[in-house]
Amino acid sequence: MKTLTIFLLFLWSCTAEPTTTDVQVSLLEMKLALLTQKTETEAMMAKMLTRLNDAEMKIKELSNAKLDQENKMKALSSEKTQKEVAFTAALQPSSPAHSSGFGRIGPYSEEITLVHQKVLTNVGGAYDSLSGVFTAPVAGVYFFTFTTYSWVSEKDIGVRLMKNDEEVLLVWETQDKGDNEDYASNSVLLELVAGDRVFMRLKNGYQVAGSIYSNIHTFSGFLLYPKAK
Repeated sequence: MKTLTIFLLFLWSCTAEPTTTDVQVSLLEMKLALLTQKTETEAMMAKMLTRLNDAEMKIKELSNAKLDQENKMKALSSEKTQKEVAFTAALQPSSPAHSSGFGRIGPYSEEITLVHQKVLTNVGGAYDSLSGVFTAPVAGVYFFTFTTYSWVSEKDIGVRLMKNDEEVLLVWETQDKGDNEDYASNSVLLELVAGDRVFMRLKNGYQVAGSIYSNIHTFSGFLLYPKAK
């Protein structure tokens, strides 16, 4: 009889409706499961966000590296262009006095800058044919040379080569009677910094000559080598 009673109680417990405690336990288990799933989802999203940030940083690094490379290439190209400096220009009379194209420049009451306006070569564009001035684009050692021509007698002839306000070279002569035609040349190596100016001057009272057809009075220069920074 006792055994039967226990068996019946067991059956009743199996078929009985869940108690409040059972429901609470089930809800707690569901809540825990949802929290676990949320945590796992958040962890997964955090990993994905980290990977996305890493990818964005990598893209930014590659973009910066590309930009740096482009800037270096531009700098190298600019430096190469600046290192290619050379010019030659010829002096021409504004109004030839002879059918052959020859004419005199000067004399003037004041000293002037000789403008060699006929440009034969101007690599790098450092020589200005409007002012007659060469401006050093980069620091370095430059070579300059000139040939002056005169066609006059019993007059003062000659020119000066200037570096900024300093006279570097001078050629001159007082022509004798009957000594009508003369050439004179000179050359110099100059160490210049960027912005230094080199040009030719005609002293007041002096004169030279040129031709519109022949390049007989010339001014030239070129960069021998740039100075290391």
